[in-house]
Order: sequence, then structure tokens, then C-alpha cells
Amino acid sequence: MNYRVHFLDNQRDFDETMTSIASDAWIGFDTEFVGEKTYIPVLCLIQIVTEHHIYLIDTLRINDLGRFLSILENPDTLIITHAGDNDYRLLNTLYGTVPANTFDTQIAAGFVGYNYPAGFGKIVERELRVNLAKSHTVADWESRPIDPKALEYAVEDVKYLPALHHKLTHKLRLLHREEWAREENRTWESARFYLVDPYKEALANDYLHQLDFKEKIFFLRIYQWRRERAAALNIPKESVLQNRHISTVLRATKDGPNAFRANRTMPEGVWRKYLPEWQELWKAKAVPAERDWLAALPAPAPDDPEQEWSMELLYHFVKRQCLLNEISAALLLPKGEFNKLKSGTGFDESLLSGWRASLLGADLVHWLNKQGAISARWQGDACILTMD
Repeated sequence: MNYRVHFLDNQRDFDETMTSIASDAWIGFDTEFVGEKTYIPVLCLIQIVTEHHIYLIDTLRINDLGRFLSILENPDTLIITHAGDNDYRLLNTLYGTVPANTFDTQIAAGFVGYNYPAGFGKIVERELRVNLAKSHTVADWESRPIDPKALEYAVEDVKYLPALHHKLTHKLRLLHREEWAREENRTWESARFYLVDPYKEALANDYLHQLDFKEKIFFLRIYQWRRERAAALNIPKESVLQNRHISTVLRATKDGPNAFRANRTMPEGVWRKYLPEWQELWKAKAVPAERDWLAALPAPAPDDPEQEWSMELLYHFVKRQCLLNEISAALLLPKGEFNKLKSGTGFDESLLSGWRASLLGADLVHWLNKQGAISARWQGDACILTMD
């Protein structure tokens, strides 16, 4: 793995390099970005590995990344990453890019016995017997010139991708799971993967279900207002209004300034600055789109201890299947998605099809979909489970 390393910080060299590798059968890549200062993270560096070269691309000085993005969108070029979903999401947000032929070492590792998500260093150490130095994982990638030690780290982040791809592909082939990994990666190759539900934040807050109609409308609007304000100022949403203060804003806006004065948890400068805007949001009548969304909002499932027990038991069956087949349960059915299945709110039904259905088996998939109560009875030393 002796690579020639090139630093590209002008448009002409970048364009010529991308043209020269555009016909390669594969490339690996990673990105470095800073996300804590702005609404949309700042892309600072792209690292690309090919058969003999590593290219470090200064994206603060190269304005047009079109030729690189075209490579990602070319179905004839395999794109190798580790935990590439964050990289693809950022590139989609910035440029609308949707990759066409992906292989992710973190996903592949989840199919051959690693916990998911496993860190890059751990997989490299176990598969390639190489210990990586991670001292610059939080480097200031916006500073110029870039710290030479940080650049060494950036090189290591892509240097081992080709060898990992080779090793993990071999293991997938032995287990007959190449298509399973391919199916999982294929989700990143659809524009649907990058769609963002504007109401996702409000839905994730259980407080929503405790509110009346007018309060729910205001709750949605506060989240939308925060996104729009953060985008306009190009600052993180938490810098506009912290999550922990949103319920306070809801309760106090209805009652005026005195309600905020009585609450010592929210900084006075924040509510004084934005209270007039919040009051306007509170007074405005609901529009048809808001009414339609709330009408379609599923009610929270009533407490049902038997159902709760049954679903948790089913999840342990899922985990047992994963254990027997050396596949991470977090890859097959993440706990958050299982909770959606259990509550009947927003579960992606495709998660019980494809390779997952093959692994779980028809009976367990049927039980998960049916979600009936499970009864247990003892027969000698055996425990007999049946679904009602």
C-alpha cells in the first residue's frame, strides 16, 4: 500500500486529475467537514484513493467539484467508503448528488460478525493488523495551512479502504451475503434516502401528543421557524433556540412576557428578541397543509402491558437470529425502527423484506407484522409460545 500523495488546491489541477481517474473501475473517498459553527456543515477536504494515488482536495479553494461529483454518479465506478452516509448526505445537501454504485466497509463489516456501527480503526486493526493514530479526528479543518499531522490522519482515513474492500468482499462471498450488502448500500443510491421530513423534529418529541389542536400547530411552527432562522443566519439551530426551551416557549407565549419572566431557565435576551415573532405564530390561523398533517397524525398507542411484553419478546427473537448468523441486530432492525414498529408510527415496512426477511424467516416476519399478543405455557421442561 505505497501511494503517492497529491495535494490539490487549484481548479485546473483538480479538473485534470478527476478527468484522469473518471474511467477507473473504483475509487475510495472520505470527507472532512466542520458542522458545529454553521447551519449547513462546511466541506473542508475530500480525500480520494485510487490504485496508486491518494488525492487531498482543498474544497475551500476549489469552487467547482462537478467532475468529482460526476464520478460518484457514474454507475460504472464503484465508490468505496466507511460510514459514507454522512458524506453522501452532505454532498446531496450541497450539490444534489446521488451516488450510483456504492460499497461501505461499515455496512459490509456488519454482515460478517462486527457490531454495527463498527469504527474504522477497529475494522482495520482486526482485518489488516494495522493500528491507526486517531489524534486528529477533531482537527480544525477550516484552518489554512492544514496541520501536517492532520493531513497524515486524512491520508490514513482512505489509505486502507481498498484492502478492506478486498477482505470484506471475500468474507461476504464465503457467507453468500454479497447481495445482502449490495441491497443495503442500494438505499443510498435513491433520491428518496435524502428527503428530510420537515416535521421530523416535532414528531420525535413526545410532548406533541400532550397538546391540543392549537398548541400542536404552534409546536410545528416553532420548529419550522427555528430552521428558517438558522438557515437565514447560517448558524446551528441550537444557537437560535435550544431544544430544551421549546416546550417553555409553547407554554409562555400564550401568556405573554410575565410568563417568561417567571421562568428562570430561558435567557431573557432570547425571549425578548423573539417574543413578537412567536406571538404572531401563535395567533395565525391554521392553514390547510397543517390541518391535513395533524389529521393524519396517528394517535399514540394506549398502554398495553401484554402487547409491550410480546413485542419485546419478538425483538429478542430478532436478536437471537442475528447472534446465530453473526449479523449485528442494529444493522438488521435498529431499536429506533423497532420502536416505530411497536408504536405503529412511521415504520418503514421495507425493513421486513429483502435480505432481512431471508434472515428472519417467514414465521418471524409474519409475527412482527401481525403484532398479536404472545401467550406462554410450560409443558414439562419446554416453554410453548403461541400468538393470539
